[in-house]
Amino acid sequence: MAIEQRMCQNHPARRAIGVCVITGKAICAECSTRYEGVNYSIEGLRILQERRAADARKVHSRHRWRGALLFILTPGFLYLVYLGYFLLFKALINIKQMD
Repeated sequence: MAIEQRMCQNHPARRAIGVCVITGKAICAECSTRYEGVNYSIEGLRILQERRAADARKVHSRHRWRGALLFILTPGFLYLVYLGYFLLFKALINIKQMD
C-alpha cells in the first residue's frame, strides 16, 4: 500500500513534516515551529498568541471588577461596623446609667 506524501502548503515543492495543530495546514521543516512539544505554522502561532492575549484580558478584566467592587463596598461595610459599635456602646452607657 502506497503512502501519499503531503506537500507543504507554503512551499509546494517540499514535503511536509507535520501538520499545524491550529490551522491543520501541512508544513515543511522551514515553516514548522515546535512550541510546547507541538507543531505550529506561522499563522497557527499568531492565532495562539491572539487567543492567549484575549484570555489574559478576560482575567485582567475580572480582577479589575473585583477591585472596583471592593472599593465601592468597603466604606459601606466600615460604616456598618462603626454603627454596630456605636449602638453597642450607647446600650452599655444606658445600662450603666440605669444602675
